[in-house]
Amino acid sequence: MADPIPTPRDKAQLPVEVIGSDLEGQQFFKRTRTVTIHRNGVTVSLENKLAPDAEMIVRNPETNEEAIALVLGRIREDFGDNLYGLIFVDSSVNLWHTVFPAAGVSSRARLECPGCQSVRDLSLSDLELEMFETTRELRRACKTCRSTRTWRETTRDETPRGPGEHPEERSNHGASGAPRVERRKSRRMTMETSACIRYVGREIIVDCENISKGGFRFTSRERYSEGTRLEAAVPYTKFTTNIFSPAFIVYSLKMPGGRYRHGVTYTKPGESTEWER
Repeated sequence: MADPIPTPRDKAQLPVEVIGSDLEGQQFFKRTRTVTIHRNGVTVSLENKLAPDAEMIVRNPETNEEAIALVLGRIREDFGDNLYGLIFVDSSVNLWHTVFPAAGVSSRARLECPGCQSVRDLSLSDLELEMFETTRELRRACKTCRSTRTWRETTRDETPRGPGEHPEERSNHGASGAPRVERRKSRRMTMETSACIRYVGREIIVDCENISKGGFRFTSRERYSEGTRLEAAVPYTKFTTNIFSPAFIVYSLKMPGGRYRHGVTYTKPGESTEWER
């Protein structure tokens, strides 16, 4: 285990890998550095455009530890890229084994739901506070209208609570029962099915985990390097006509048990990958 790192939030530029799908449904793998790190998430600068609530894999390349995070939102433009807040689904995650200062009095903000106009005084995590200081708004799950929306700062009085309503609304990082809103143009669907990839003259059947219009994710015992070109048919059915599309490997991660997880993005004929440019 790595030694603990006492890291103030403004001096937390540590190596990180971010894996996910952008607004177009295209999977990406980005090696970068954190801008800040918090108890429950990180901020990173990416050229990709991400949807609120989109699921990402955040990975510490020095220890190979990884965690699932959701996009809290875009904080600001960062030297031509986009600075995003990513909040861990599991709040106990500590990828960099960071020692954080003892928690003090939590910050609060008065926010209004744009759907039902409910006003709540809400406590903010450190990551939420960093985002709120810049945007004056936050993604929150509303128990009144049962949706996840972008709440905005308001000076209105707090709305009286209904019978049995909990005094504190929760953010939408796995703790809320409200449905999460899917905003990808190409919605990613969890689908355990077979895929077939054509690679160096062979057709190989692999286990597909999820698919979208822009690509899919699969696992196999064979590792394919990032940037590898191939053709893929998803889903794949034996003894029928399957349509193969040109694609390339965006990322490759080692899993327990000797298997590898790969992200695949479709390409247009003649299109070059970012590793060939």
